[in-house]
Amino acid sequence: MAAPSPSEQHTLSDLASIIASNATVVDEELGSKELPPLDDETFPSSFPLLSPEGSRARFELLSAALTLFRLASGPSETLDHVTMKGFELGTIATLLRLRIPEHIPIGSAVSLQTLSQLTFIDIDLLTRLIRYAISTGFLTEPEPGLIRHNALSAATARDHNMRDSALWNVIVGAPGGIKMYEALQLDPTGRNNTKTGLSVAMEERGEPRGTMWDYHALHPEDEMRFNNAMASTETVSVHACEHVVRGFDWSKVKTVVDVGGNEGHLCMTIINTYPHITATIQDQSRVVATSAPLLPPKYNPSITFKEHDFFHPQPTIADVYILRFILHDWPDDKARDIIRNLLPALKPGARILIVDHVVPSVGAGEQKINRYMEQIIRQMDVTMFGLLGGRERSVGDFERLFGEIEERLVFRGCVTPDGSSLSILEFQFMG
Repeated sequence: MAAPSPSEQHTLSDLASIIASNATVVDEELGSKELPPLDDETFPSSFPLLSPEGSRARFELLSAALTLFRLASGPSETLDHVTMKGFELGTIATLLRLRIPEHIPIGSAVSLQTLSQLTFIDIDLLTRLIRYAISTGFLTEPEPGLIRHNALSAATARDHNMRDSALWNVIVGAPGGIKMYEALQLDPTGRNNTKTGLSVAMEERGEPRGTMWDYHALHPEDEMRFNNAMASTETVSVHACEHVVRGFDWSKVKTVVDVGGNEGHLCMTIINTYPHITATIQDQSRVVATSAPLLPPKYNPSITFKEHDFFHPQPTIADVYILRFILHDWPDDKARDIIRNLLPALKPGARILIVDHVVPSVGAGEQKINRYMEQIIRQMDVTMFGLLGGRERSVGDFERLFGEIEERLVFRGCVTPDGSSLSILEFQFMG
């Protein structure tokens, strides 16, 4: 059983005890998987999926570790650490754009002199950047002047989606966060997706103020990084598609439509366990054009791709419609439009599954969630504001949203699988 939440503890020793007890649970489960050491360059890019008990212990460990770091640092050092993160982000992004991780073969070390020659960057400056990155946990220097991968840097070398996700976060995401104050001066409600932090950043660099989608139209390379970042989210353990498989009864489902399904990883994962299901992946034409050819042959003909704009009426009849990471991109009026456009295709008994972060309720009698998990959810909520004028929603928010559209869309429940930061909300059409 996991130890008490760190929010209930006040001393460093208490927090250290929570960390130790939960670390033992996680270590034992990892030991049974015969994995390499946690910081070894061959360790998996995503933390392995654990049992429900192991997942709870891991989140308690992380929550306590974050609290311990904050309390042991004190207010002034903590604030410095947080507000100086831009230079850490900039350093990692610079090394990624210089392709430093790709210049270092897995299992080998490369000299700083060689990396300087490959990148045409002054060796003294490059050394300073790399050694700062090492101090944050990116790369290692086993011998003076020789650079080798650790788990984090190796992951960016092996996985171009993960690398592009990091670069998109710095190049596009960070300016959207930094300019949130200026966005509030334009729209204090935060509901206008052309008056976001990113919109302000666009205008300040001499571009028309627009939406994130407008930004992508102007910057195809960043749009490609974004699409790769979305594919990368499938491998993050708290977002793993396996959670959706475990969180809903698929046994009686025959047909599925994944609205905005990108490369189709979710439906592939579902079909791995329920091969009787056939699925349609819907997305924009350019996404379909690049994703459809990547479909592994074993999923033919179970999975097909179809161009569709979810702001137009849904053309495909199915048992289940999945909207994963979709509604949080949009303010309520646009989210209602997306849901309303499903109505023409809904047959009696059809279900809509919303897979998004669910904002926890606050107040007396409300169930508290793990602090680390809450931070993930609330960070995503603010990210949606800063980039898109969107938001994460509570269960009550979703019920109101659907109730305003169609009373025959009946809420059937919300499930948050162990180990997942995402919840599955089920609505059924009682036509």
